[in-house]
Amino acid sequence: MKVVAIPAVRLFAVRAGIAALPVVSLGLLCPVPSLVLALRRRRATDWWAFAAFSAVLAAWVGELELTPDTTHGPLFALDVLLILLSMAGASIHAWKVWPRRPLTQTYGGRTADTDVRRQDS
Repeated sequence: MKVVAIPAVRLFAVRAGIAALPVVSLGLLCPVPSLVLALRRRRATDWWAFAAFSAVLAAWVGELELTPDTTHGPLFALDVLLILLSMAGASIHAWKVWPRRPLTQTYGGRTADTDVRRQDS
């Protein structure tokens, strides 16, 4: 029987929770996973992803406000497309981009892993 380390299980649970957030909220919280990634990693691409999902949310809310209740045809298809993009797109993005292993911290140009190895020898 293989014993799984607790941090690995916790990392998987956090990753699954972040990826499920847009689906559980029906797309209303679609920018949140990208915002969390952008705040953690501070990369320009993560901020662009956050901006893109924020634009999708703004378009979805604007389209929802302008669409009548008895909509058929292309307007209904546009509503469904924006909802699916805000739910599935944000969820898939969060699942693919979220780190699969914990980030190592650096101390003075060296990672914590190399410091531990040097102390052991």
